Amino acid sequence: MIHSPTLTHSFISLLEKKGKLLRVYTQNIDGLEVIAELPPDRIVECHGHFRSASCIDCHKSAPDMKAVVTSITQQGKPPVCTHCGGYVKPDIVFFGEGLPSRFHRLLKPDMTKADLLIVLGTSLMVAPVSMIPEMVDRQKCKRVLLNRELVGNLDLAGKKNKHNKKLQQDIFQKGDCDDSIVTLSQLLGWHDELKELHEKTKVKPAKDGKSKK
Repeated sequence: MIHSPTLTHSFISLLEKKGKLLRVYTQNIDGLEVIAELPPDRIVECHGHFRSASCIDCHKSAPDMKAVVTSITQQGKPPVCTHCGGYVKPDIVFFGEGLPSRFHRLLKPDMTKADLLIVLGTSLMVAPVSMIPEMVDRQKCKRVLLNRELVGNLDLAGKKNKHNKKLQQDIFQKGDCDDSIVTLSQLLGWHDELKELHEKTKVKPAKDGKSKK
């Protein structure tokens, strides 16, 4: 199976290239944001990624990620640290483990700066990432959900808070994320740029069966 950025990943990257993106917080561990040419400083991979691995004992990085993947996927064995002999695991967050320090360091200041929060393709069931929509300043930050179903507690009517100040009205667009992104890019006049960027970063199958950009 070839893992390649979707149009939605490319749209996020396009937002960054146009100076419109503060940060993307993702629970995915596939690293497709990086493949889509999103700069690392704009990404918070809340649950880690598969690009590297570390020893669970001495915490040293595995020098050969390809060997780690081969051991797990082809040999069915836990990789062993070449330094201390302990087990090696990909740098992803397992259930019960704490999120990366980068998440905690950036989240609060980002929430005070955001003027638009786009929520994409999620069930909003896994905390603490699911709590992000509740952390923005609702008086200045509009929330937009592009999703196959309505999740969270979006306010589609535009209610007032306890101080009688009207909060930003939320928007929900039901459907597949890529379909919604195509519509949005057309409305913005960015569709040609989106297609060009997506074609550039799309991972294509090679003749030898391996993937390449």
